Amino acid sequence: MFLLQHVSRKAPSTRTAIPPSTRLNTFTGARGLCGAAAAALLMLGAPALAQTSAAAPAAEKKSPLAVALTQHKVEKDSAGKERLVDASSVKPGDILEYRATYTNQTAKPIAGLTADLPIPEQLEYLPRSARPGAGLVKAAARDGLFGPEPLTRTVNGKSEPVPYDEYRRLRWALGSLPANGSTAVSARARVRAAAPPVPAQQPVKAGP
Repeated sequence: MFLLQHVSRKAPSTRTAIPPSTRLNTFTGARGLCGAAAAALLMLGAPALAQTSAAAPAAEKKSPLAVALTQHKVEKDSAGKERLVDASSVKPGDILEYRATYTNQTAKPIAGLTADLPIPEQLEYLPRSARPGAGLVKAAARDGLFGPEPLTRTVNGKSEPVPYDEYRRLRWALGSLPANGSTAVSARARVRAAAPPVPAQQPVKAGP
């Protein structure tokens, strides 16, 4: 579900259309709703093979950015305290938490880091559950225009809030990730329909 951009330009501060930019895609989709392991879908690109000679074995090229995804169901115990449990089976009304941790595996900082979280139609984003929040995250509805939460739209000349069940994407402007550093983003969503279809996984591409 999580997509990752590594770009050098600064993220816009107003609602803007989703650009057709190059991305590092780390897709998870809604696989957790069907009980499959999300880690199996976390692909930051197939390792590149460097041929040194016909006799020498090919060497794997280490990706500069490692991504670890977890997805859990949010429950409350008898005392009302929240706990995260396995999300191998879910039903409508369950709350899921998705978390992606990005680790810079190089000795140099990575600049212009942006993380995207698509929200499938079968999930409803929970208001202000994105972490980190504040000025780092923006949301988009079906129109693909990003803006700060809560989103608004104009209908018949009047401004009105966009229903949260129409939110389809979150985007974090994470900035620079220091050498060997890590950062994480997370969000919660309510299941509207059990066992939704899994979107097609997209290949990973490195930015310029």
